[in-house]
Amino acid sequence: MADGDFENTFSINNTCKDSVETDDFLHYSLIPSVVIILILACLEKRTKRFWFDDKYPKCPKRCGLLLPMESDSSISNRWSLGFAFGATADKVMILFGKQYFPEGFPAWAKVFWVIVMAFEVGLSSYPFFVCLLTKYEVVGAVLGFLYTAAWTAITILDLIECPDDDAVGKFSGIILMWPSLLFLFLLLGRFLFNFVNAVRISCLYSRDEKASFMEEHQLQYVQQLLRKPEFRHPQKNWIKRKLYQWDPYFKFPSRIISTVVVMFLCLYMFIVIENFAANLLLNTLKDVLGLFKKNIPNLENDSWIHDFEEFIHVVEGIWIITTVIASITCIGYVFNILVCYRKQIKLLRAGKKHLIVSETMKVSSSQSVVALSKYISFQVAYIMWGYLIMHLLQWLFGVILTYILILPMIHGKWMELFNKWGITVLTFVIVLVIKKIQVLVGARFFLQPKMSPSDSQKPLALDNRRVFINFSYFLFFHSVVVGLTSCLFRLVRSIVLGAWLVGRIDRPVMPKGYEQCDAGFSVWIGMLFLDHYHTNPILVCFCQILCNKLKQKNLSADSYSSVDHIYSLEIVPRVSSKARTRWLLLYTLLNNPSLQKIRKLKPLSYSMDLSNFCSF
Repeated sequence: MADGDFENTFSINNTCKDSVETDDFLHYSLIPSVVIILILACLEKRTKRFWFDDKYPKCPKRCGLLLPMESDSSISNRWSLGFAFGATADKVMILFGKQYFPEGFPAWAKVFWVIVMAFEVGLSSYPFFVCLLTKYEVVGAVLGFLYTAAWTAITILDLIECPDDDAVGKFSGIILMWPSLLFLFLLLGRFLFNFVNAVRISCLYSRDEKASFMEEHQLQYVQQLLRKPEFRHPQKNWIKRKLYQWDPYFKFPSRIISTVVVMFLCLYMFIVIENFAANLLLNTLKDVLGLFKKNIPNLENDSWIHDFEEFIHVVEGIWIITTVIASITCIGYVFNILVCYRKQIKLLRAGKKHLIVSETMKVSSSQSVVALSKYISFQVAYIMWGYLIMHLLQWLFGVILTYILILPMIHGKWMELFNKWGITVLTFVIVLVIKKIQVLVGARFFLQPKMSPSDSQKPLALDNRRVFINFSYFLFFHSVVVGLTSCLFRLVRSIVLGAWLVGRIDRPVMPKGYEQCDAGFSVWIGMLFLDHYHTNPILVCFCQILCNKLKQKNLSADSYSSVDHIYSLEIVPRVSSKARTRWLLLYTLLNNPSLQKIRKLKPLSYSMDLSNFCSF
């Protein structure tokens, strides 16, 4: 195995010994990690003064708090943070194992040991993020490059010394660890680019503080709302019409990009580890079968040997097929997160909250704050558990279906299969036909004719009421018997759909009214609400205008002109002074109804009644 952590965690490879164990290096990496954090923290400035600033006047407001992640509205480093999360995906997988508990550790204290291990992994990965986001780019790029290079060297050394494992397969370590190694190299390239870019800018230009916290796409979104709508829709190619509809006024935040990267890597590693374990089990069964054939004479003619050999082939074939199906489904779930996030954020911006959550679901502000912190970890854990549950159920149904239908067909037992399942299938078909006939009878005899030939269906107005009452009476006794089977099918459908959708937290698996019992969906909704309240382009634009007003100390200046002066974009629509005066007049009269009585109106022949206009 390539990584010493996975050797201990998943117990796949215990034969290869590295000169430098990766789990030991994880402990030793805390020393340079703490040093890097202290260096960057001493360079960081604080906004507030404390009592110890007076004792050390040479270092005023130093030792500030570092930021491992950007704010929600910033998108400048979202792919860099995605690289950093990708480089830490192999360390995240350590937390899903159980072998890192010390021997003799009490069971009641294991939860505290998990917290300690999570803090250790987080502290070891902390320099990847803070070196990317620090304002001192030269120092951050140098320290981050050296720290990332150390982890890259250890990973490569581990792969060279343990390239394969006979118990699992050749090059299993490379198959498992190449995504993390790739993101380590991408992170090295990013640090190198940051260093060159920071040196070039410092030599040519003077670094200015960012005067605006509003992103360019947020400003364009607000400007697009102020324009007149276009009546002709632009032409779109097949990809934009069928697969992905591009929106230039929307950008995914760094948290969503990082979540997608971590989900892909953890899902890939989880699938590889699962198949390693399945191959070990299948190889063990094959070895047992070979041992029976070798040591027991005249055993090949026994029927149970053929059945056991057939069972191994069936299990192996169905496992491969269901692995492909479950993997494609979970990959689709990952892309579906991007679609659902953009769609639901747009609904919140449009004020259509009722289309996302029901009125009975209440999410408090404290829950939203905690949900934002737990979202990435919940999403990664749910997608892996969803894959495992869905894969095992698919495999189980596949084995049952194979032994019930497919193998009897292959062995030519058609008559036995027909005698065994023919009556059941025929009964099921008859019930479906009767249900379809009931719908057709209801549409043909018990509904009034269409009001217009262009209507798609008949109106919900009863006809032939006496016949309908008799029909309902006799249908009652039939539906009681059919209802028992329908209830069982409802339970089966709920189990199948619940297992199929357990990896998705963007929709609840609980029925309407009980969504709050779904912890994953509650985390998703809380994260959406907090994102909406802090990244709404209209709100951010308004706050930016207020900040610019305070900086200019000119509260009587026009808000729209200040935005035009800051960004000096030609695409901002010009508003005439007459239209603006009318708008301010309407706004004043709507907020002060008492002024409508004393305002002098024009004759009705020249203008509309202002009172009717204001009442609208």
